[in-house]
Amino acid sequence: MHEKTHRQATLHDVARLANVSHQTVSRVINNSPNVADETRVRVLAAINELHYRPNRAARSLITGSSQTIQVVIFEETYLTPIPAIVSEANGLGYRVGLSVLPHEHTPEEMRELFDDLTSRLVDGFLLFDPQENFESDEIRLLCRGIPFVQMGGDPVEKIPAVLIDHEAGMRQVMDHLLGLGHRKIAEISGPDRVFDARVRHRVYLEKMRVAGLEPGPSCEGDFGADTAYHHALDLLQGGAEFSAIVCANDESALGVLRALHQCGLRVPEDVSVTGFDDHPPVRFYEPPLTTVRQDYAEMSRVGIKFLVDLIAEPDLVLPQKILEPQLIIRESTRAI
Repeated sequence: MHEKTHRQATLHDVARLANVSHQTVSRVINNSPNVADETRVRVLAAINELHYRPNRAARSLITGSSQTIQVVIFEETYLTPIPAIVSEANGLGYRVGLSVLPHEHTPEEMRELFDDLTSRLVDGFLLFDPQENFESDEIRLLCRGIPFVQMGGDPVEKIPAVLIDHEAGMRQVMDHLLGLGHRKIAEISGPDRVFDARVRHRVYLEKMRVAGLEPGPSCEGDFGADTAYHHALDLLQGGAEFSAIVCANDESALGVLRALHQCGLRVPEDVSVTGFDDHPPVRFYEPPLTTVRQDYAEMSRVGIKFLVDLIAEPDLVLPQKILEPQLIIRESTRAI
């Protein structure tokens, strides 16, 4: 039996115990097919007995790959599906790092972040909801040749991307409310700096115009419950009349529900309320929220698959994948 030791086992310790070369141990660790089955079993047994753990830093220097995907979030309020990303990446043998830029970041701060990230061994980037009006060459310069996929935000031509069709999602919301007979529809939008919010607000205005209705009242929020709550209170206390209110996201809807309750209004008997995102807790709002479901699991699966394909073949030309959201009707809306 091998004598136990307190020091961490090395690759050479495994090679001696298995009676093979250290190159053979490396091939087993890297799942090379050029190893006999009997030898592979012997090496794996030695690894198990010695509790050997490969040195990732050393492997990275040898292979030029860190098996690391870096998620960069450009808009700190963006609902990023981190658990789904980590699960998908881990299933393909990749770890996930995370960087977040504040929404008021300067171009210099953004360059400094990418200078730091590209100086490390990062295999690829998932860029979540970049609000900058990037041209393809600008993003490539930032990433310095490291493969990347844009996740959400304003689509840029010739850039691999996984996007949500926010226009389609908002059309479903408005068609639903108009179909229920609502004619006075208020809105608490997201911040105008955010592409998703601008698209949804534009569709709201367009749908009201096409229906021959006066839009508003409308307030610009920040995707937060607190701001939405105070906007809704201001509308109600100012005498604004509406039978439905469209909210920028589920968190905004939560603030609106509180304001309506505080003012003695019932949902949906007096006012119908809609959200956007279908965040899991909204099923337990009072009442359960009608909202638009974005399939973050599918978004993560496609994004990771795109990125891993690009890491393997950087010159690969990938189409932009646009995912269709789905209106989920619950108890916060009703006909009038």
